[in-house]
Amino acid sequence: MKTEKKRMYWDVSRICCWIALLFFAAGCDAKDDVADTPVPDNWIQNLPEEVTFNVQGGEREVTFNVAEGVDLSHIGCIMEEANRKWCDVTLDEGTMSIKVPPSSYYRSAVLTLVYDESHRQTLTVKQDADFSAYFQDETCAELREGLTDEEIAAIPSDQIRELALAMKAGNYDPEFRAAVYRPYQDPAIMADANKTSRYSQCDNPTGIFAEKDETLYIWVGKLYEGANLQLMFLGLDGGYGNQGKLTLVQGLNKVVAPITGEIYVQNFVTDDIPLVLDTDEARQQAAAKSVAIHFLFGKVNGYFDIQKHTKADWDRILDIAINSGYGYIDLLGKRAQITWEAKQFKDNESRAGRTITGTDVTDDGNTDKDEIWKIIETYDNLVYWEQEFAGLVKYNRMFNNRLHFCIDNTASSPNASNYRTVYPAKITSPYNGEMFFEPNAFKARLWGPAHEAGHVNQVRPGAKWAGMTEVTNNIYCLYAQEKVGANCKLQVDKINPKDENGVSQGSDIIYNAATKLIVDGERAHCLPGISSITRETQLVPFWQLYLYIVKARGQEDFYKDLYEYFRENESPSEKGQNAGLDQLDFVRQACRISNLNLIDFFTKWGFLRPCNATLNDYGNKDFVVSQADIDALVKEIESAGYDEPAADIYKITDNTWQSYK
Repeated sequence: MKTEKKRMYWDVSRICCWIALLFFAAGCDAKDDVADTPVPDNWIQNLPEEVTFNVQGGEREVTFNVAEGVDLSHIGCIMEEANRKWCDVTLDEGTMSIKVPPSSYYRSAVLTLVYDESHRQTLTVKQDADFSAYFQDETCAELREGLTDEEIAAIPSDQIRELALAMKAGNYDPEFRAAVYRPYQDPAIMADANKTSRYSQCDNPTGIFAEKDETLYIWVGKLYEGANLQLMFLGLDGGYGNQGKLTLVQGLNKVVAPITGEIYVQNFVTDDIPLVLDTDEARQQAAAKSVAIHFLFGKVNGYFDIQKHTKADWDRILDIAINSGYGYIDLLGKRAQITWEAKQFKDNESRAGRTITGTDVTDDGNTDKDEIWKIIETYDNLVYWEQEFAGLVKYNRMFNNRLHFCIDNTASSPNASNYRTVYPAKITSPYNGEMFFEPNAFKARLWGPAHEAGHVNQVRPGAKWAGMTEVTNNIYCLYAQEKVGANCKLQVDKINPKDENGVSQGSDIIYNAATKLIVDGERAHCLPGISSITRETQLVPFWQLYLYIVKARGQEDFYKDLYEYFRENESPSEKGQNAGLDQLDFVRQACRISNLNLIDFFTKWGFLRPCNATLNDYGNKDFVVSQADIDALVKEIESAGYDEPAADIYKITDNTWQSYK
């Protein structure tokens, strides 16, 4: 005789009591063969691991077999309390009936069939947020051909149904609202590996903005295992720090915007996926963890990506951004990202987007490129040059995120930190505005963005010890000036440094002023006691190492190898020692990597002068270089047998380096 159908929803917390009752009942009935018959390991057979429903839900019957001697009436089913509200299960001997109602949300439940304490088997019931029956693609951006009004009326979601009706009526544009977002490596990974600040967290702009407290319906396609998908809202009217984040799940999400701002998708992974997907392998890596997202009826602001959009798209997208109500626009290159006021591109006298002709081009003579193209490529080049100089290209350490150049209405001056470099909105400053929407201004204005990007790229503490925060980042600036053919700042800019008593040392070009202050003045390189240091004076010896070792001697990898050493090895301060020993270690490694005895050079520039000071470098920092430590280092270098450099290399400049060959 068949047993009566059982609807068994056992909460996990009740399973122990249920099993105990089973054993008690079996022990009290001496005639029950179940108590005396061993239960085989394969007590249940042909039970599937998973049963999947679509958004419409429905009812499925799952049949299974049991081994000889197993009593079907003895089988119970466990399910978590929360899942009992939507997953209805009944057992009838060897048949399990599963009923699931319609839903636009992804959900899953684990059913556990239990015979006794040692014999149990699980089955997972899933309901996918899959609207493929109604749309032609995973982003829900295009209706399935021939979809009827009756079929649309049956869509189990008010929001998706409204979307389908709008599409059928031709009243919906999915551009920017529906897209597939690739994964980017978590910026912290390469920053930790390269001992730098973190690159952009905004690589995935959506071109959608929201107003504070606005309710958003966001459809998310199938998520890969381990995905942690987040939205970042960035409200630049309140500065770069005006942010809010929300987590997305698979299926339809209903969220409330925490602030007014542009929305970015953060699909971060630990995988080493290249920033530029220029190989089939890289493209496959990215595709495996890409996620389809649709912002239903989202407010479109747009963005411009030179790897995705064409020159003809620029005017159209710029007008969208200007008229959207948000006002900012993201420009994406291969390695750089610019976020700026859209209206300033439009109002620029030479109008970004028009074709450059004739003498308007000051560097490469290319009349085929639009200005917007040149702007983005210029910043792509800047990012590449700095990574190249630091040896990241040579050592396959290039960042897997872009470097972000972003407007900040709350900043009083340009600055850099994790995830971004920012610039005040005022275009009256030579550091702001013009260099982002006028390509021909970059050559004269590059020091600002190169300086801030240099902060992000500083290798710390090996090339950024106490006192060097505003110094060694500028080596990258000088290299960028050389790459674009600009005059070296040290060669053409005049400064008027002051001594410990605030007395002016006289105005002169930086090379001469620095030599007079440090070399002739026999001061320590960190310039202790000088409260207002002109940092370019301390920059000179670092650039002279480049001019002599890299250019005159042809050791092109000098700085690349030097930075790699500091990335791969602990500096003294990382071991808890005083930062003054970081400076001495820089001398040690520069001599070793160049195979040159540079004691005279570093002595003249004050690296090998005793010092015991507290330096004001974004906070007070102790800095000690003792005579004993200097003597020990000099002895070490003298005994290494390095080659002798040319005489007086502390005098080398951009105009004289060829005479040092």
